[in-house]
Amino acid sequence: MENEGFGTMLANVIKNGFKRKVPIGMAVFGPIIIMMVLGYMVTIAGTADTVNIGVVNHDQGMANVNIASNIIEELEGQDNVNVTSINQNEISSDFKDKSIDAAIVFPENFTRDLAMKKIPEVLLQVEGTDQVKSALVNRAFLNSTMAVAAESGNTVMPLKISNESFYGEGLSFTNLFIYHIMALVTLLISTIIGLFAVLRDKNSSKSNKIFLSPVKAVAAYIVGLSIFAFITALMVLAYVIYVMGITIVGDMGSTVLVMLLIALAGVSLGILAAAVTRTEKQALGLFGLIIILQVLFGGLFIAVARFDYYIQLMSYCLPLTYGLDAMQGIVIKGFGLGDVGTDLLAIFAILIAALVLSVIGLKIGQNGSTIKDTEDKEKQII
Repeated sequence: MENEGFGTMLANVIKNGFKRKVPIGMAVFGPIIIMMVLGYMVTIAGTADTVNIGVVNHDQGMANVNIASNIIEELEGQDNVNVTSINQNEISSDFKDKSIDAAIVFPENFTRDLAMKKIPEVLLQVEGTDQVKSALVNRAFLNSTMAVAAESGNTVMPLKISNESFYGEGLSFTNLFIYHIMALVTLLISTIIGLFAVLRDKNSSKSNKIFLSPVKAVAAYIVGLSIFAFITALMVLAYVIYVMGITIVGDMGSTVLVMLLIALAGVSLGILAAAVTRTEKQALGLFGLIIILQVLFGGLFIAVARFDYYIQLMSYCLPLTYGLDAMQGIVIKGFGLGDVGTDLLAIFAILIAALVLSVIGLKIGQNGSTIKDTEDKEKQII
């Protein structure tokens, strides 16, 4: 038989493309879906962050003049700036519960010192973990002081600004960002481990025996694979500490426990992807979707708080959302396990939900296999 000509082969490719519907479907709907998601992400990333500034005003003023109050009024008038009056002893707790991104403290003799041609010192303390917000706070404060100075006929206001970071003081950008990568890699590798462990057994000749009791099977997987999850967490942590020289501000044991819980959540997602699908192609597709959702909406590059309401609801169903928050709390802020307890409970709840769905998926698959085997036997008898 002679080889088909190029024209015939070309016609068959085009014909099969329309006949199978997958290429034409991908060509039409693929760009729309991808552009919708990425367009939304770009739009969110391009919007200005709102910064919350807590102000402590000790300035006594002179006569009817209070320059600190004038600067605060200018701050309040700026776009994307929320100003709250607080007490100095509230700064620590407000940073901890994330109600402020920065604190500005005006000294008692602020106006008097300016009037006497002295240089007053203002404390400008930023939260420290978000460098973009830190820059926005500094710019907002600078613009406010320049506006007040301009009103009095001056070009600048002589100030000594004491800049401090409440968290992450002295840490590099790499140190402030690396926990994102630590959480993502731990989750990704663990998900792959869980996925292929179940897929391998589903494709083996002993699959019917293994999945005869789905509850025992899922329990065996999560307990058995926890060893590899622990190794994954340790390897990631060892690399960032001993190879990259990253500083872990919090307790090392707490860091390991959080990473282990993230790894176990990843294993449970891998088990889920393999358990609720019938073919290896479906399992890999679901795995890809799970990872993409984590990357896009788990707070890896864009803070969850910036998403729309319904997107936030989806984000709060992702273990990476809570894993990043817990890792930031311990690695950067030096929190203990009790301070990130809500995040840990949320990860554990997602882990349990994934395992329950895996049991249901395996049970349905087992029942389907049993029905198919029965039908095959009946056909043989007939």
